[in-house]
Amino acid sequence: MLNLKKQIPNLLTLSNLLCGMFIIINAFQLEFLNAAYWAIAALIFDFLDGTAARLIKVSSPFGKELDSLADMVSFGVAPAMVLYNYWSNELYESEALTSSAYDGLLICMPLLIALLSGYRLAKFNSSEQNNDYFIGLPTPVMALACFALPLAAEQHELTNIWLNHPFFIMLFCVIGALLLISNIKLFSIKIGSQNKKLNSIRVAMLLTCALLIGWLHFLGGFLCLIVYLVFSLAFQKLI
Repeated sequence: MLNLKKQIPNLLTLSNLLCGMFIIINAFQLEFLNAAYWAIAALIFDFLDGTAARLIKVSSPFGKELDSLADMVSFGVAPAMVLYNYWSNELYESEALTSSAYDGLLICMPLLIALLSGYRLAKFNSSEQNNDYFIGLPTPVMALACFALPLAAEQHELTNIWLNHPFFIMLFCVIGALLLISNIKLFSIKIGSQNKKLNSIRVAMLLTCALLIGWLHFLGGFLCLIVYLVFSLAFQKLI
C-alpha cells in the first residue's frame, strides 16, 4: 500500500506535468496568456515538490526522474510549442512565409530549445549539484522568457517587429539553446547561501526583475532573462 505522505512530492510533480500539458494545449489554441498562467502554476509546483520532499525528508531516484520528466514537458517541450505556434501564426498572417525550405527551418527553430532542454536536464541529473550555481542556463529561466515573448511582442508595434523578425528568431533559438548546454556558471536564485554577498546580489537581481515587470509588464518578463545572464556573468568571481 502506498504511503500517502511520501507521495506528496510526487503528486506536486505530477501537477507540474499536468500544467505543462495545459500549456501545450493553449499554445495550439493560440491562447498565449492562458499558457503563461499555466506556466506560472507549473513553476510554483516545481518549487513546491522539492520543498515538500525536504520538509518530510523524502528523496528517491524515482522522484528525481519524475521531476525531470515533468520539467522536460513544462519547461522544454511546452515553451518550444508556444514559440512554434506563435511564430508560425504570426509569419503566416504577415504573409512572410513561403513554401521554401528556409521558412520551414525558421518556424521549426524553437524545437532546438526542446531538444537541448532534454540534453540539459539529463546532464543536470548526472552531475553533482551545487546550491550556489547552475552549470548552463536553467530550463525554467529559458522557458519563462519563451512564455513571455508572444505577450511582449503584442505590447507595442516596435517590439512586434523586433521579436518577429526572422533574424531574431534564429538568434534567440540558437543562442538560447546553446546556453542551456553551456558550461557557464550561472548563480542559483535560491537565497539560502552562506555567501552573504551572493545573497545580496540575488536580492538585487530579483528586485531589478520585479521593477522591469512592473514597468514593462510582459516585455519586462522577457528581459529578465538578460538581467539574469548579466548579473551572473558580472559576478562570476563570487560563484
